[in-house]
Amino acid sequence: MDGTIYTHPLGFHGHGAGTWIGAWEDQTGVPHIGEHVIAPRTAWSIELNAQHDVPEWNGQTVRFMFEENGFLDESGDFAFFDGSQDRFILIPC
Repeated sequence: MDGTIYTHPLGFHGHGAGTWIGAWEDQTGVPHIGEHVIAPRTAWSIELNAQHDVPEWNGQTVRFMFEENGFLDESGDFAFFDGSQDRFILIPC
């Protein structure tokens, strides 16, 4: 299973202005936009995904994506807005 982690700032209209930490399609860094200092008192989306071959889908590789939002406070501590997801809710087909 392959996984990635990446972030983007939040703004008034979804993705906000500011530095990115990684990108889902490229984990080697984000030139220019990913080189700025992260400011305190800003909101961020933390995104994760894992890829896995699903036998029931003829071995097709499927990306399972996950996104939680949080806040970086004045002291540099990060907290999720409303906790973070800790389990999947599976819906039978």
